[in-house]
Amino acid sequence: MAKKAKEVVEAAPKFKQPWLGFLVFGTVLMMAYIVYQWFLHPVWGLATHMVKYNAMVMALGLEGLLGAQGLSLGLLLSLNNPMYMALYPLGYLVDWIPYFIFCIVWVFTIAFLTLWVPVAPLKRQPWAGLGVLVASAILAYITWYILAIIVGMKGYEMIILGTSGFLVFPIWVTLFNYWPFATPKRMGMHPLIKGGTYAIISWILAIAIYHVVNKIIWGVYGIQSAFTQYVMGIPLMPLLPFEPYDYWNSLLLSIIVGATIISIINPWAGKIAQPKRGLLLFLIAIVLGVAMWFIITYALNPSSQTLLISGAVPWLFTFTYTSHAVVAAYVAFPLVTLLAGQLAFQMWPWNKWGTKGNIGLVITAFVVGTIVYYLFMVNPGWAVPLMGGNLLVPMSGLEALYLFFWGVGAMIPSYTYLFIVFGLYFEGLAEFVGHSLLFAWLLTVVLFGLLAYEAFHRWPWE
Repeated sequence: MAKKAKEVVEAAPKFKQPWLGFLVFGTVLMMAYIVYQWFLHPVWGLATHMVKYNAMVMALGLEGLLGAQGLSLGLLLSLNNPMYMALYPLGYLVDWIPYFIFCIVWVFTIAFLTLWVPVAPLKRQPWAGLGVLVASAILAYITWYILAIIVGMKGYEMIILGTSGFLVFPIWVTLFNYWPFATPKRMGMHPLIKGGTYAIISWILAIAIYHVVNKIIWGVYGIQSAFTQYVMGIPLMPLLPFEPYDYWNSLLLSIIVGATIISIINPWAGKIAQPKRGLLLFLIAIVLGVAMWFIITYALNPSSQTLLISGAVPWLFTFTYTSHAVVAAYVAFPLVTLLAGQLAFQMWPWNKWGTKGNIGLVITAFVVGTIVYYLFMVNPGWAVPLMGGNLLVPMSGLEALYLFFWGVGAMIPSYTYLFIVFGLYFEGLAEFVGHSLLFAWLLTVVLFGLLAYEAFHRWPWE
């Protein structure tokens, strides 16, 4: 009798919701931010080192050798500028993003599709969870190395491929309910056979989606996705370098959000057999994601860009355009809150009210995600200090260059415009980097941590 009582006590959860959810999600955020500070920070991160040279010395030194072009080149080299993929095809900001997307893909393959963590949680924690985590990280690096070094794919090409995988791999769990291996007869098959089958089919589908998207970008209809790069015949690649990629990446992410919403609402559960139900749900997810993308892109996302025309009399003008990078950044916030509610908080408290509760979770996740997006990315813009974007100007020597032109402009009126232009550039740089880093970190590192923590079965909190 005492032994039975002990088993009951051990089986009881240590913490109830929502405290368990706060502990789980707080642990994920803390570990993800430690990874960011150690590995990804724009100044001292091992995988980034955006600040490589002193901007003051580099810019003025090259200006003396090459003139005005040398000044721009000095700024470019001093920051290892992430917007020039011709110079840095794998470089910052896009060097580490595909790696963590591949981590997400592989943790789904191992933990959810091979070992079936939600159905039969792994025992002997934390070693089982650590094994899944390490294996996912190693396989992700091998994938990145093959594609980046051997195949020669650019960073953003790998991001689109990885995002395509992020769309495909989870649907076997969330929409198809482990079909075709969910039958009692097939449940006893070797895990490597199940996981390998899912992985092969998913990679084929992901590569097919990537090639379709890439063909559309650079093919006959490429101008439809890149038209904002040209105004009055002026190429704007330095201002909007990722626009063709962002155009499709934002659409893929919107469909991922649509699939997540459908998996939470979970309509027709047990009423339609697989794979018909999975295919129907996936079709609905695509329609929902595309509709959401159109609404956010063309109804809610007007933006503007400042363009400097160099000539005898430099001048500035602004024009309105649609920033698909902003669309991608926005949908990342509801995606994280949706998965946090579904995994960390285990649908609390919405699981008490059935389908209505599931819809309530979706609505709440969008409200919370929108509020967090506004606070960090719009006003007051907490992304910049949180991600370290505000350190780029003083620690790179840009602050000294800025003050230099301020002093020269005060004495020589013809230099005043340089002070204004560099002032705009320096202020915008911190905001651009901070926002880009928060989006990339939230969408890749945090989501990977949240999914990988499922392999630990919320150890040690549960």
